[in-house]
Amino acid sequence: MNIIRIQASTMSIIAAAIAGIGMAACGGGDSAPQTFTQAPVACAELTGMTIPAASIGLPTTGAVVTNAQVVPPSGTGAVTVGEYCKVEGEINPVDQAAPKIKFQVGLPANWNKKALMYGGGGNNGTIPNIAGSYATNISTQPVPLGRGYAVFGSDSGHQGKNDGTIDPVRDASFAVNDEALRNFTGEALKKTRDVAGAIIKARYATTPEKVYFVGGSTGGREALLSISNWPQDFEGAIAVYPAWDSVALNLAVGRLGQEFAKPGAYVSEQKRDALYKAAINACDGLDGIADGVISNNAACNATFDPVTATIDGTTPLRCAGGADTGDNCLSDVQISARLVTRDGMFGAGTMALRALLLPLNQHCSWWALETWLLGILCLQ
Repeated sequence: MNIIRIQASTMSIIAAAIAGIGMAACGGGDSAPQTFTQAPVACAELTGMTIPAASIGLPTTGAVVTNAQVVPPSGTGAVTVGEYCKVEGEINPVDQAAPKIKFQVGLPANWNKKALMYGGGGNNGTIPNIAGSYATNISTQPVPLGRGYAVFGSDSGHQGKNDGTIDPVRDASFAVNDEALRNFTGEALKKTRDVAGAIIKARYATTPEKVYFVGGSTGGREALLSISNWPQDFEGAIAVYPAWDSVALNLAVGRLGQEFAKPGAYVSEQKRDALYKAAINACDGLDGIADGVISNNAACNATFDPVTATIDGTTPLRCAGGADTGDNCLSDVQISARLVTRDGMFGAGTMALRALLLPLNQHCSWWALETWLLGILCLQ
């Protein structure tokens, strides 16, 4: 028979350990398990917050919040914005000769647990208005910050000239720096998303349930890049008229600007409404459904002629004799200018022709397309 001998001192230690385990299991004593949760950070306390480079998915030397302050409620109607924390900051480059990425984050007091990233426009160089609307928003819809979204955006890593010599969003001088160019062509999107995410988590002590991206033109391109390159960071995106070939776009702007600047070539909103009605009258049913949307663009381009079109089946779109005789018709000069958008430069359907048009009529958002060129997309 084997006898196991344990010294008294050892037994005392084991007994004490067992007793301690028992007390912990019952919830007594100082050794009870504790759950630690992050506490929300007040707005003003975000100032000076640093985000280390290791927390940002692409190379930087970290980021810092340069200012955070509470903005009181403002606006009326659709532009009403409740109290929010406006955060401003900078993401530092690896190349010290490269510009910083400047960003802003709007953190509403009544957060809906969602976030929205705004894209830019042109060559960027400015920060989108986080308290404003976005490219496709109808004027009667509340702005996202007013709806409780945490909204953020950046200048994509350079600051456009603001000295009156050039529109800041047209300034491309930043492109001589490789890192600045990489930021503009996409890298700033990921960097801004990661930094904004860290700030949102610090403010609310939790991450957003949903994150979306919205943008038009350059912002539309950025929307596609964001969800394609970093799908884990976004639940969805609104990508409107994404601008890809910027050189062709700028050439088109100049060419059409010359055409529309000819005496009598530019048309009023009322005339555009007449054009819209004539195009709908001629092309709406070409896809087999009369629903107020032109979907068969190829057939419309092939058959719609503004010279012979009618607004309602009887009233000609072309003014009598081709002269400008009123707001319910187009003169020959105005028709000729619009034919350039269909037939000139790069052919129908190119991105370069899409970004030029001012509000088509009261029914459509400002980015609605030339009716006989590409069809109409109206938000009711």
